[in-house]
Amino acid sequence: MLRNYVLWLGLFLVTVSVQAQSKYQRAEELYEQAQQAYRTRNYNEALDLVNRSMQLTPTANAAYLSGLVHEAMGRDLRAVSSYEATLKLDPRYDEAIFQKAIIYLNYGDPAQAHADLSVLINTEGVTQTRGVYFEVDPSGQEQNQILSVNNLRSKLFHYRGQASEKLGEYDAALADYNEALRMDTLTAYLISRALLHEKMNNQEGALADLKLAIAIDRGNQLAWYNLALLDPSVALPDDLLGEESFGPTLSLLASRAMSEGNYILAKKYFDRSIENDDADALSYINRGRILLKMNQFVPARADFNEASRLEPGRIEIYYLIGNSYFYEKNFERAAAYYNQYLTADPTNGMVWYNGAMSYLEMDNAEEACHYLQRANTLGMLQAEKVLKKYCR
Repeated sequence: MLRNYVLWLGLFLVTVSVQAQSKYQRAEELYEQAQQAYRTRNYNEALDLVNRSMQLTPTANAAYLSGLVHEAMGRDLRAVSSYEATLKLDPRYDEAIFQKAIIYLNYGDPAQAHADLSVLINTEGVTQTRGVYFEVDPSGQEQNQILSVNNLRSKLFHYRGQASEKLGEYDAALADYNEALRMDTLTAYLISRALLHEKMNNQEGALADLKLAIAIDRGNQLAWYNLALLDPSVALPDDLLGEESFGPTLSLLASRAMSEGNYILAKKYFDRSIENDDADALSYINRGRILLKMNQFVPARADFNEASRLEPGRIEIYYLIGNSYFYEKNFERAAAYYNQYLTADPTNGMVWYNGAMSYLEMDNAEEACHYLQRANTLGMLQAEKVLKKYCR
């Protein structure tokens, strides 16, 4: 009897062991399938697979992958929960600490981000990648990279520097940016340090970093943009004017040229900006303003009308077109466009005043005085003088 019992118990344990092994193997298969779905951006499928894997056998790798999938689907706060679950299963899963630190940094909790990044920075001797951090090339032209915290060490200092900067701890931020640049001279690090130098009133240091960033990556739009902000003498090289990503820099340089009265240069920048992106209503509006200054009223109206087609809700277009007709001495049409604007926004004293000037030119003193009264009520100082002259 005892022998039969021992035999039965042995068979039972073998069966349980086989079932447990089978369960674990199935969970691992599902995890590997989820990885493949994630790599190919089939995120819903990846999430389903990794959840099924976790139901069979919860593992740190599967919990971490769940976090990556949630991030890819734009569910960053849900991803944090997955990374926290990863760390409950394996407190030293560095990649999970890294991922949640970046989310905290982006979602306004720099103190927690700083704490997490400090844990990673202060831990030495990590030599094995237990989690997988996929850096996906969105163009599909290059092979996706598999990274770990081990080869992201300079980024840890860069991100911690950003956290310190958000906390207002500028000296600590500068120390981390310096350490990141000691490891890797990357343009992103130089730009971050340049912006910090500017906050610390070190314009010379900021300019030096931005110029070095451009020397390393001549086509870096962000470096050029910030350099143009700090240095009014900056002019964008002609061969970069056609770069699509340079829209913000072109607009900045065009606006600066416009304020300096250099309308030809301003128009040149806006021409290129529109060539790069012909769906930007603001570029058409600004070029139209320049054309008004250059007394080119017909092409100015063409730009305003195109801007209106792209963004029908931009009501300032009405008074700009009205101005173009006013300058051409077509006062009736000017007044019509001013009235279109005032129907949408009756609080703009300048437009009431411009309308009054149109009616005065048409010898319609009654309407002119009504418009001047409204302009005066809204604070247009010129209106009071004209009221006294024409509306006794």
